Formats: sequence, structure tokens, C-alpha cells
Amino acid sequence: MTWKIILCSGAEHLEEDLRKLGYDVYKSGLNYDGKRFFPNSDLYTRIDGIDELSGKDVLVIQSGTFSGELDREKFTTADRVWEVLQVLDVLRCPLKVEEKGHKVYEYEELEPPRRIEVLYTFLPCALQDKAFKTGEAVSAKLAVELTLAKADRVITIDPHPPEDVWWVRRLREENKLVILSAVPMLIDEASNRFGIKEYELIAPDEGAQRRLGIRGFTKQRIDSFTVVMRGELNVAGKNVIVIDDLTKSGSTLIKARENLMKMGAQDVICCVTHVLPTVEKGEELLRKLVERINGRILTTNTVRTRTFEEEHPECLVSIAPLIDKYLKSAR
Repeated sequence: MTWKIILCSGAEHLEEDLRKLGYDVYKSGLNYDGKRFFPNSDLYTRIDGIDELSGKDVLVIQSGTFSGELDREKFTTADRVWEVLQVLDVLRCPLKVEEKGHKVYEYEELEPPRRIEVLYTFLPCALQDKAFKTGEAVSAKLAVELTLAKADRVITIDPHPPEDVWWVRRLREENKLVILSAVPMLIDEASNRFGIKEYELIAPDEGAQRRLGIRGFTKQRIDSFTVVMRGELNVAGKNVIVIDDLTKSGSTLIKARENLMKMGAQDVICCVTHVLPTVEKGEELLRKLVERINGRILTTNTVRTRTFEEEHPECLVSIAPLIDKYLKSAR
């Protein structure tokens, strides 16, 4: 394989799947306390084997969101972005360090990689993709632009920002931002795993309808955990697959499924690319989501969670083949 892969903290769970596909995988080392954080919360990053990356094509993978329950140390979104920037700086200016004496070091510049790209399995700050009020930061744009200051390209999977948002459109036209989709893979898996050969695709809100070009409900969000959903759809006697990009509380998916079942749907499967732990609730809401919809859900491992990786692996789909497909096409 030409590409070398560096897994940041939010993507280390992909190691086994990527190694099975034949990739050389690198991760960050730990500090002298055996941790990724110093006592004052500074983040430590070290790429062992940096000399093996000279002149190579390197893909850095990170998930830009809060840690799930399986992470030994908790990372915020800001930590994830800063970690990527640290890794990129190491790659752009690689140094061989030799200790010659007590606090005396000798440095040798190494050849950097030929090409460096960053794959955010979940785009950092994705919910703040535009200014909704005067003076608001467009945090998703900032995260991508900071990354592009040291990377040749950013790739992301089913981002929340629509493709017609001005900064997304500009970066795509410049070939600086590539968007991959796990939706076709999720739909195929839903058909196979749940045994439904004929089905209708429904979007739970206007954003998903714009992204996917399918019909669905209209949604009004009251707060981060409360939604009002409207719309009448002719689904009587049909199998339905509800497609969405992300969920935090599951409220949108739960309401969509309940409404569709009331409208006479035979079965409703929810497919969502990203499931997000929250700072206050952790993965509690994700567990309630699986319970409320009777396990009729599939998601990917763009974000690592105990809920799906350990408790409901039958509902999980690996993104490793999607990454592999991109890397083979990007040669």
C-alpha cells in the first residue's frame, strides 16, 4: 500500500479494520505519565516511526467530537482539532532527536511526507456551519481552514453542512475539501441485515432532504433535545428506511419512526451516519434511542461508542471499506 495512516485519538478504534485491509497504521505515543494529557490539560503528541513516512502519502484520521465511554481520557472537540494540528506540524517539520547528555539534544531534519491529507470521520464543530446570528463564529469553517493551513486536503464523511453552504462550495471547487458518503453502504446493509428488499427512503428533516434529494418531514427544533415534526407521507404497507447524517439525543429519529408507523408503514429502519455522545448525558441518550426504536437502527463507527461497539455491534457498520475506496481512487 502506498498510503500510510496515522490514527488520532478519535480514530484509534479503526486500527484493526485498516490493518486487515493492508495499511501501515501509526498512533501517538504517551507521555512520561503514560497519558495523552499533562496535569494542566496540555495535550501530548508523538508519532513513533516518523522516519518511515518520509516521501510517502500520509492520511491522518480523526473524529472531531467529544469522547464516548470507551475513551480512557476525555477529549473535547477542541482537543481533537489541536491534536490534528500537532500531528500535521510534526509531519511538516519532522525531526530526529538524540539525547547527548542531561537536557542536551541534537536534532536532524528528516524528509517530510510527499502528501498529507486529513480525514475527519466526523467534521469538527459541524453544527455551527454558518452564522445564525450577527457576530457568531462559523466554527466548522474555522476548523477546516486551520487544518488546511498544514494539510493538502481535508476529507470528511456525510458532513452536517450542506454542500451549497458558501465556504463548503468554495473549498470543494478548489479541490481542498472532499465529501464521502456512508449512506449507500448503510442502505445496502439495512436491506441485507433486516431482510427488506423493497423500501422507500425518507428524510426526517429539510436538511437531509436537500442533501439526499428524497422526500420527508419538516422539522422545527425547540432546543438541542426537543423537536416538532410535521408532514403526511403515503407509506401505508411499505418498508421505510429513514436516512439522517447525525443524532445526539435520537429525538428526530424516534419521532420520525413513530410518525411513519402511525401512518401505516410495515417496518421502519433508521440509518444514521454519526451518533454523538454528549457532555452532560454521555451515551445515555444513545441507549434510549436503541431501546425506543427496538434496535431497528444502523450506524457507522465514525464516532466510537460503547453503545454500538460493545452493546449493539449488530447495529454497527465499519467505515474502513469507505476509507479504503477513497485511498485507492486518490492514488
